[in-house]
Amino acid sequence: MEAQLATLLDRAIVAGDAPVVDDDPTRARILDAALDEAAQVGLERLTVEGVVRRVGLGRMTVYRRFARRDDLVEALIVREGKRFLAAVAAGLEGEAEPHDRLAGGFVAAMRFARDHPMLERLAHSDPGSVTATVAANDALLLDMGAEFIARTIVAENPDVSSGAARRVADLLARLFLTYIALPPSDPDPHDDEALRAFGRDVLAPFAESALEA
Repeated sequence: MEAQLATLLDRAIVAGDAPVVDDDPTRARILDAALDEAAQVGLERLTVEGVVRRVGLGRMTVYRRFARRDDLVEALIVREGKRFLAAVAAGLEGEAEPHDRLAGGFVAAMRFARDHPMLERLAHSDPGSVTATVAANDALLLDMGAEFIARTIVAENPDVSSGAARRVADLLARLFLTYIALPPSDPDPHDDEALRAFGRDVLAPFAESALEA
């Protein structure tokens, strides 16, 4: 798990990194179909057979790449997690000041969630499934998010201990999870400027204060 997480972070956290590209076009096509299927029926009801019907490929072509449902679900979660981190990295890169960088990352994260077909469906139809999705595969997705935030904190605050950075990062990652599962009315999750102001005026001072505690 630790080696896999480190590899994913190395590929996804670099600011300005290119979009995630699969070296196997057929595998990518299967995962695209799995994402569409999950957006329609929910991740919990996703099946390999359902993806076979949707993707329009032979059963053996799909099963050669994903022999088990768990393999397919893990690959989908990992790919979308990498896409999420790449999007947030791009949001951070566009800002110079620390508070603005956190705000930019928060806006990018919320925009990704609201535009993502699977997450958008889960948030509206079954908020509890958002938590279940993140908890899948030993909470790999949550760990990826928290480690991403911790690395960003340490990079911008060299005097902060890795332990303190990880605690604050874990808290922020879990807070973001609740914003996906139960979208707030304030700030409006569809208003980027409102999200930016919230990130700059609320989240950034909160994280700064927590790091000093």
